[in-house]
Amino acid sequence: MRTAAFIVVELAFLAVAHVLGGPAWTVLGAIACVGQAVGGLRPAALATVAPALLWAVAAKATGNRELYFPFAMHLAAATAAVPPAGRPLTSLAAGAAIGVAFLAIRWLQDATPRVLAVETAAAMVVLVAAVAARNQCADAASRWWIPAAAALLALACLAL
Repeated sequence: MRTAAFIVVELAFLAVAHVLGGPAWTVLGAIACVGQAVGGLRPAALATVAPALLWAVAAKATGNRELYFPFAMHLAAATAAVPPAGRPLTSLAAGAAIGVAFLAIRWLQDATPRVLAVETAAAMVVLVAAVAARNQCADAASRWWIPAAAALLALACLAL
């Protein structure tokens, strides 16, 4: 039953991501879902990635494509900083994969080298901060705030 519920929640998440952002941003969501699935197909595992959709809603509503960066960094931090028990390196790799996929998407969108450099530096800062925060929290239940903080940090990095 949990497996079926996980799949339903995952498909709903990916469908909404696709409607709001298209295939490119759906790929990031898929990587995040796979990263969460490594720890078992528990619907609750997706609770940390679902709020990222608020950034996609904001991007769609305002027409500001820059808001897909906090969306991506929320997913990366949720995947890297709220790992399944005993799998912090796997989770970090999945979070980094989201960052790399984001940068690949931006490259395919013809982002300038300067923009890519800024986004790369910001993504690295966000992931390092998320992992540092993870290491300060004793258990996964106390890490719920890390992805939201990471998304806000990503937004702040873009403002610089």
